[in-house]
Order: sequence, then structure tokens, then C-alpha cells
Amino acid sequence: MDKRLRWLNNLLCFEVAARHQSYSKAAEELYISQAAVSQQMRQLESNLGVSLFRRQARKMLLTGPGRTLFASCEKGFSEIVNGLNQVHEEPLEGSLTVTSTQAFCALWLMPNLFEFFNEYPNININIQASNRIESLHNGDIDIAIRFYNSTTALQDDSLITERFGENGVVPACSPEFQTQMQLHSVKDLLGTRLLALAGEERANWEAYFEHSKINISNKKLRKTVVSSSDLALSAALAGHGVMLASDIMIGQYLKSGQLVVPVDIPHPIRWKSHFVYLKNSPKQKRIAHFCNWLTKKMAEHEVLQT
Repeated sequence: MDKRLRWLNNLLCFEVAARHQSYSKAAEELYISQAAVSQQMRQLESNLGVSLFRRQARKMLLTGPGRTLFASCEKGFSEIVNGLNQVHEEPLEGSLTVTSTQAFCALWLMPNLFEFFNEYPNININIQASNRIESLHNGDIDIAIRFYNSTTALQDDSLITERFGENGVVPACSPEFQTQMQLHSVKDLLGTRLLALAGEERANWEAYFEHSKINISNKKLRKTVVSSSDLALSAALAGHGVMLASDIMIGQYLKSGQLVVPVDIPHPIRWKSHFVYLKNSPKQKRIAHFCNWLTKKMAEHEVLQT
């Protein structure tokens, strides 16, 4: 056996510190002191005879040798976890942590989750809402629900990606706002308040007008930019503008009449819904029940498919 494998604890500590770019965050994850993390890194650097980190402001950035070692450690520990998962399968009862966008968690998942608990009282679901692509390799998250216009963008040999639905994007506003602003055509939207999602490069208003063959190069859109879809929804419900919304997200508001689709022309983008989870997750039984339930439930709510 290579004697350097005796440094396994140091290497594990290094992988965590490198992933977080922080000794303090590594200490939190490993339940040890920051001083202990610092000591282990000094020992590892001394044994290797190279510097692995360099400090920049509050971050601990990897050096060239550090990046090389981190890539190998990340892959190695991932393989160990995969092996453990293959020989250790958890029972049906237990918990799952699910991540998805803030909008999907707030507007669809949480309002419907009680039905899952009624059907599977022994499976607890924890929700981690995030607009970032969270890693599934750290052991903190079991299932990601992700929306792309292409399944190939999600391919990863260590993950299972299952497409389970597709939904469109439509303009939506309160019925009072539609009446007040006399919104009946795409051109009518040019002069009204538009609610736009910050950083959205595909399902945005510019692409919507371009798809409708309306030249806006010489027009200044009256846009209010918000950081999340649930903020746009709040404004739309209050009668403050028109949002572009995934039809599955606003289905309940369309059914209740709180929102209407003022112009019956959808956005050209259609989002494909995907489950993503570790290929060798020990929680396969729980994952299967949750995925089956969500697939069935979302199919019931798809009210505006075209």
C-alpha cells in the first residue's frame, strides 16, 4: 500500500477546504475547529513539499498543484461514495432533500407537497430552494428538479437524468390590469409595464417580441427587473404589470381567475422538466416514490400545454 494513503484524513480535509475555498466553511462541514483545518493543511503541504492554497481576501484559492490534487481527490472520494451506495441501500422510510428553483419550490412544490405526505407519511421531504445549479455529489441533496430546453445539457455519467414533462411560457397579468391597459395583442404589450427576470437570457421579453416579428430595436421597453419569478408573480397579482411565466407555475392562479393570459401567443421557449439524482444513491426506493408522485401530479396541473 502506498504510504501516502496514511494522509487520508488530511486529503479529505483538503477536498472540503478546496471545494469551499474557505477553512472556516470546511471546519463547519467537518465539525472541527478552523485551527484544526489549518493544521491539517500545513501538515499536508509539508508532506508534499508544495503550497496548495494562496490567500486572496477572504478566500483560499488553489495553486496549480492544489488544483491538480483537488481534481483527483474530488474524483476519488466520489468513487468511494458510489461504491458505498452500491452496497448500502436505505429503507423506504426516511428523508429526501430536494432542490429546485426558488419559483418552482414556492409556487408549485410547497403548495402541493402536503398531498405527498398524505400518501407517504413515512417519507419526509426537505426543500432547498436555489437558483444555482447545486451539486449532488456532496451528499446534502438527493434529487434536483431542473428545467432546460434540452436534455443533453444535463448529461453526466454519474447521474441519472429523467425527463418527466414539458411546459410552455406565456404572458400573464391580473384581469383588472388587462382591462385597464386594453391588452389584446402583442403590440399592446409594448406600451405597458413588463415584469422581467434578472439574468434570463432565453425566456425573456426581447425573444418574445422577436418571435412575434415585432422590431423593438428603436423602442425602449418599460421593464421592471426582479430577481425571482415569485416576485414577478406578486407584482402581476397586484395588477402592476405583465410577467412571462411557466404555465405550470401559474396554473392555480389561472384556474382561480386571479391571472389571465392577455395575449394567446406563447413564448417560443418550452421548458423540459427533469429529475436528476445520483446513479448509485442508497435512497433509490424513496426517490422512485417521490418521482412517480411528482410526475403524476404535474401531469394533472398542466393546463396550458400546446
